Amino acid sequence: MAKQKKFKKMQVPKVQKAQWIGIAIVTIFIISAWLLTTAFLERSDYFRLRSVESKGAADKSLVSIRSEILANYKNKNVFKIDLKAIASGLEPRYPDAKDIVVKRVLPDKLSISLTFRKPVAMLSNGRNFPVDKEGVILVNRDLSSLGDLPVIKGVDAKYAGRFRKRCESKNLIAALELVDIIKNTRFLDKYRVNMLDASDMRSMSFTLGEGGPMIIIGYENLKDRLEALHDTLRDPRLMLDSISYIDVRFKDIAISPK
Repeated sequence: MAKQKKFKKMQVPKVQKAQWIGIAIVTIFIISAWLLTTAFLERSDYFRLRSVESKGAADKSLVSIRSEILANYKNKNVFKIDLKAIASGLEPRYPDAKDIVVKRVLPDKLSISLTFRKPVAMLSNGRNFPVDKEGVILVNRDLSSLGDLPVIKGVDAKYAGRFRKRCESKNLIAALELVDIIKNTRFLDKYRVNMLDASDMRSMSFTLGEGGPMIIIGYENLKDRLEALHDTLRDPRLMLDSISYIDVRFKDIAISPK
């Protein structure tokens, strides 16, 4: 008859037992501390909303924001207030805002910060609409306060007037890129570029000042073509008043008289 083997029961070393007990104690302590802290933060009167600060919009509008939020949330625990819901609720009122950020300022305050899009050009399509560098049409801007912005024509502004809509026209994106490069090209400052025609990207053009010649530049290699224009305008023999257009799209620059 075969003998059965006897197996000794494996014993956990006392040192290892002590380590597991220590880990369990620390875990229980952390969980308990977290529960107590959470209960304190959510139930303490110390963290009930008492004031709202806001910045980035007109003073009168900010007063209205603060009053409405306090009317809805005053004395409510700041950790139970849905900050994203407040920001979303403000978007229809400020369609030209790029960012609306709502934060808690402990112990008892909310901070609302609005960052608005900056118009870089006017989109002309029956009427003028300010647009930012991303092609977002700004519907709530006072045109009289914008100063002399370059006007872009030849673009379909079918989204104009709707809430926070970006005009997806490739022609407009190309024109806005040109506007940005011109802004950073210092030699054109004295000419006041005030009109861009983006109806055809391949022959996109702009005018130099009031009644100045048209510059045909297209939509490719804009920096190189503007540098070529710079060299052309430095020619002392050039009489701008007698020129109809300057075409810088090709290696041999074309100049047409009036």
